[in-house]
Amino acid sequence: MTNIAMPDTPNGSRFGWTKPARREEFETRGKAEGLPTYRVVFQGQTKDFPIIRVPIDLPKYRMVNGRTASLQVEHLALNPDDRRDLFIGDPEMWDAQEAQHALLIQLGRQSELDKYFADPAHKQVDPLLLDQDGFAVNGNRRLSAWRDLIHSDPAKYGHFEHIDVVVLPHATEKEINQLEARLQIEKDIRAEYDWDAEANMMLVKMERFGFTPADLCHLYKMKEGDLQQLLDMREYADEYLRSRGKTDMWSEVSSQEHTFQRLVQSRGKLSGGVGRKELFKEAAFALIDDPSAVGRLYTAIPELALSLDKVTERLAGEFDVASDVHDDELDALFGGGVADNASDREAALAAVLRDEQSLPRAREIIADVLESERQLKKDNKKTGYLLDMCAKANSALTVAAKDGLRPESKLGGVEKQLNEIDARVAVIRAFLAQHAKA
Repeated sequence: MTNIAMPDTPNGSRFGWTKPARREEFETRGKAEGLPTYRVVFQGQTKDFPIIRVPIDLPKYRMVNGRTASLQVEHLALNPDDRRDLFIGDPEMWDAQEAQHALLIQLGRQSELDKYFADPAHKQVDPLLLDQDGFAVNGNRRLSAWRDLIHSDPAKYGHFEHIDVVVLPHATEKEINQLEARLQIEKDIRAEYDWDAEANMMLVKMERFGFTPADLCHLYKMKEGDLQQLLDMREYADEYLRSRGKTDMWSEVSSQEHTFQRLVQSRGKLSGGVGRKELFKEAAFALIDDPSAVGRLYTAIPELALSLDKVTERLAGEFDVASDVHDDELDALFGGGVADNASDREAALAAVLRDEQSLPRAREIIADVLESERQLKKDNKKTGYLLDMCAKANSALTVAAKDGLRPESKLGGVEKQLNEIDARVAVIRAFLAQHAKA
C-alpha cells in the first residue's frame, strides 16, 4: 500500500493526486474509444458523459459538502490546534483532505455504508461525479468508504483499486450547487441529511456564496416558510449550545430536530412581550438539558407554552422574584424603556434559569407543573373531578400542616398562596350553595 505520508507525488497520497496529474490523467483516459456513458442533467441540459476508470487515490474530496457542514465546525471546536481555515481554505491541502476523509468515514458508519461495501459482493454501480479539477461533486461518502476498505485489506477489496468516474465540464459554483441540489432531492438509497447539517449547509451557501433564501428555495424545492423555520431552529440550537459552553458541538443536538422545531413553532404563537418569550426559551433549554424530567421533548415543549403562566407563578413563588425587577440586558437590546411588571418578572425569571445553581430546582418545578397539567387533563373528564381535586388539595394541605411547620421552612409567598386558596374555596362553596340539593 502506498505510503500516505507522501502527498507531493502524483499517486503518493490516498487523498488525491496533484492537480496537474489529475488533469493529465483525465485527458489521457478520456481519449479512449468506445467509452460507456452516463446520463446527467447538468447546466440545463440532459447530457451523456463518458465514464472513465481511474485509480481510487486520484480524486479529491469536495470541502463544500452539505452532509459534513456541522461536522466540520465541530471538528474545529474539538481540535483548536488545527488551522481555522482547514475546511474553507485551499482544498488541495492534504491535511484538509485527511480531515474531510475522517468526517466522511464517520457519516458512512452512521448510515452503515461501510458495512454494505464490506461485503465483497457489493461493488460500485454508479460512477462518481467529479468536477473538471477532480473534486467529487457526488459520491464523497462512497469514495471514503472504498478507500478505507482497500487500505485495510488490499487483497480482499482489490476491486476498488480503480473506480468509475464521470468528469464534468467547466462549471460555475452555482451550476455545481444546482446539480448537488437535484441529486439530493431524488428519492433513492442516499442517506437523508441531519437537520443541523442541512441548516448549516444553507447558511454556508448564503454567507459564502451569496445565495438568497429565494435561490435556496428554488434549488431545493422548499417553501420559504420551511426554510425560515429551519434557519430559526438552527439559531436556537446555536444559542443553546453556546449557553451550555458547547459551541459548535452539533452532534449534541442532531437528534433533537423535533424539539427545536416545536420550540420555534410554540414561541411564535406566544403572546406577550420580550420577557415572556425569553422565559419560555430558557425554560425550554432547561428541559433540553435533561429530557428525562418530562419525557418526550417534542410534546413537552408545546405543553410548556400552554402552561407558561402557571410555570411563571410557581417559579416566582419559589425564587421570590419581585415584579419590579428589570433585566438591563433586555432593555439595552430592545431599545430601553420601562417594561410592565409582568414583563419585568418574566425577564427576571429567565435570568434565574440562566443561573447554574438555580437551574436544577427550576427544572424540577417546570416538570412538576407539566405533569400536574397532564393529570388535570385526564381527570377533568371524570364526573368525580371536583371531589377528586378537593381531596388532593386537602391531602396536600394536610401534609403541609403536618410536615411543613418547621422553624427553617421558607415563609415568603406562603401568605399569598393561602389567600388564593381561600378565594378558590369561596368560589367552590358558592357553587355548592347554588347547585347542591336541599
